[in-house]
Amino acid sequence: MAEQRQKQILQPPLAMMIVAGIGVGAAVLTMLAWRGEKAKKLYLSHCDVALANPRFSSPDLTKLDLKAKKFDGNAEEFERYEWYVARLVYTLDECLALAPIPQWYAVTKTQLANHKKYFASDYYEKQDYLSHYSLRMRVLIGQQAEAA
Repeated sequence: MAEQRQKQILQPPLAMMIVAGIGVGAAVLTMLAWRGEKAKKLYLSHCDVALANPRFSSPDLTKLDLKAKKFDGNAEEFERYEWYVARLVYTLDECLALAPIPQWYAVTKTQLANHKKYFASDYYEKQDYLSHYSLRMRVLIGQQAEAA
């Protein structure tokens, strides 16, 4: 009889295991949803920067002179452009870290493609900016540089 009571104590009721499993599943889904929302808010904050600086988000609208380090003939604007691209890369990397799903990879590739001339330049390579980024972003930037 004592042996039978001991077995009952060690075996949790099936209903309790099901409830615990549902709770864990709900927690995981909530976490994934939160991460997706956080990535979206982060990206939208960068969209605000892009809307305020459309020339930086689409450098084909301007004259980007990488040899002279000028953006529309202005050295200070070139510096702002570089900071814009760095912010973009870090934002996209964080979005991918939060929600590594195909949609975020597609957004990343589209956004990085606007800057492939910059990524493919000798200037960019000499600055060693790639070493600042995650392996994931180095690969994605490298793909854009090859496509230029």
